[in-house]
Amino acid sequence: MKTIFNLLFILITFPFWSQQQGNISENEQTISWIGRAAVGSYAPEGTLGILNGSISYTSEEITALSMVVDMRTLEQENTQLRDHLRAKDFFYVKKFPVATFILSSPVKIENGTANLTGKMTIRGEAQDEDIKASLIISEEGIRVSFNHTMDRTRYGVNHNSPSIFKKLKENAIADEFVLKGALRFKLKP
Repeated sequence: MKTIFNLLFILITFPFWSQQQGNISENEQTISWIGRAAVGSYAPEGTLGILNGSISYTSEEITALSMVVDMRTLEQENTQLRDHLRAKDFFYVKKFPVATFILSSPVKIENGTANLTGKMTIRGEAQDEDIKASLIISEEGIRVSFNHTMDRTRYGVNHNSPSIFKKLKENAIADEFVLKGALRFKLKP
């Protein structure tokens, strides 16, 4: 009887400690951004879409993660601002239609969180980013959520940067912006 119980326990828990692979679920992903003026309280927000993403993980670590963001989907309710953000001054989406994030090496999952250290590429510039993420693992896959502050000037997005152009005053746009995500990776069949 004890042998049967042990075998059942192994079969039931196997998916949670064995290597799993998942792809991003098209209808269950949100990426949003928040910028802000360097002076004052103006803080525009918008969204981005993901072309594809994949993950490999166990209950103890994430072994691989990659995401491709479609920069052509950059949205903002003010169409003039949206078009400016898509233009050469900012993200130049005509020349650089995608941004990517690729995990550099496996990371431990501890208390439902992981520090995702990897290469972010925006406008053709690759930089290291360390993104703290919350994770929920289930039988269907894994949910990854994050709220990460980034410096746009590290990627050559210098338009009206107060750290580069010192005399801008009220026209300055903060170097840092926030990228938020809530993504679901469904297990591959």
